[in-house]
Amino acid sequence: MYDLSPADTRVFLFHSADAAADPSAAMDKVNVWLGKDRSGSPYSNLKVKHIDVAPDGSGGVYVTVICTLGRVSTGSVSSASRGAREQFVEDEGDEAD
Repeated sequence: MYDLSPADTRVFLFHSADAAADPSAAMDKVNVWLGKDRSGSPYSNLKVKHIDVAPDGSGGVYVTVICTLGRVSTGSVSSASRGAREQFVEDEGDEAD
């Protein structure tokens, strides 16, 4: 179990439908995403806490990446404080920088 603050945790899900046909490429999307320059984005302090790979039952795999944003150092978020939540969307893009 991980001791992560809900306000500082993000979970990203990737799917590689053809992992059985090309096992070496199953993590390509994840590796490209992890290698992005995030210095000017809300994800500039992104830290990967866990990566899990699970079969999808059809020859592909799901890759789950659990990250912290690096904004909350300690403490927890109370369920009584249900205000507006920040939502960040990172452009996946297809550029090969």
